[in-house]
Amino acid sequence: MLEAKNEKKVLILGNKQYYNFKLDKIIDSFDIIYRFNLAYPGKNNGTKFGKLAMCSHVYENFVKNNLSEEEIIHKYKNDCEVDFLKEWYSFFLQNKKNFDEIFYEKENNSGKWNEMLKDYGSPHRFTKVPSTGYSTIFRLLLNNDSDLYVSGFTLYEQEQRGTLGDSSGLANRRAKEGNCHSFSDERNILAWLHNNGKVDASLCMLVDSEELNLKKNVHNTQASEYIIKLLQEEK
Repeated sequence: MLEAKNEKKVLILGNKQYYNFKLDKIIDSFDIIYRFNLAYPGKNNGTKFGKLAMCSHVYENFVKNNLSEEEIIHKYKNDCEVDFLKEWYSFFLQNKKNFDEIFYEKENNSGKWNEMLKDYGSPHRFTKVPSTGYSTIFRLLLNNDSDLYVSGFTLYEQEQRGTLGDSSGLANRRAKEGNCHSFSDERNILAWLHNNGKVDASLCMLVDSEELNLKKNVHNTQASEYIIKLLQEEK
């Protein structure tokens, strides 16, 4: 389990949506927040904008090339609901200056991250391209200047990887791993990092219910006292 050793507490915040358990105060309590791609603050996921890390195509289309709304819808309509794309496009144009930083997170460093895993003594490796969130985790682990906490990622094989704005059936298609990421690799790696004190992924165990409920998993991850206290204070 993570032993806090730095003053800064950094939250790596995935886009999994919670509707019942109130998370704004908990998320806003972290010093630095990293969000990803089409992240949307203020949706029971904290009010701080934080830093926005984007994968190559999202950064290219939304930031570098400033595609029009029509062009964005054409490119992403199979992955996101059209109404969500329109809403997020407008939100991004109006609020991109509110993010502390918007940047492209390089995704082609799996060799370096696998060397880190080897040095850590982990049996797990990335067999496909790490997703943007995992690339950010490992880059920050390499810097080793802050305590890393993770929320909104999954530790459960049966849990669909669904996020706000997903088109119908996208979570099912993701689950079949017919893409450039391996979600099973990422689950195993995250659980190992948590169990071996590299990150604190306790918040990934949180069930979306009004009452506090932390779900067990095959990796036998145990929630940290720090996160349990945060959750109890919210209730």
